[in-house]
Amino acid sequence: MKFTVGDAKNGSHGSMMVEAYAAKDSLKVPFKSQGKGKFKTVSFKFTAIENRTRITFYSSFYHTRIHNYGSLCGAVIDHFIVYPVA
Repeated sequence: MKFTVGDAKNGSHGSMMVEAYAAKDSLKVPFKSQGKGKFKTVSFKFTAIENRTRITFYSSFYHTRIHNYGSLCGAVIDHFIVYPVA
C-alpha cells in the first residue's frame, strides 16, 4: 500500500510519528512538521493472512500549534491506496 503523511498547513509543528499496522506487519513513519503543508509519500508492503485484513493507523506524537498552545494537532494521512497482488 501507499499513503501520504504530512501536516494540515495550520501551524502544527514538531516531530511526529505515524504507525501503520496491517496483518502481522508494522511500519513507523517519522515526519518533521513545520506547519507549512509539507508531506511525504511512503510505501508499506504486507501480506494478508485472511480474506479480510485490518489496516490501522496510529499517531504516536501530538503537538500544539505555534500560536495556540491549547490546540492539539498531529499528522495527516491522505492518498491511501492498497494494491492487490495478482
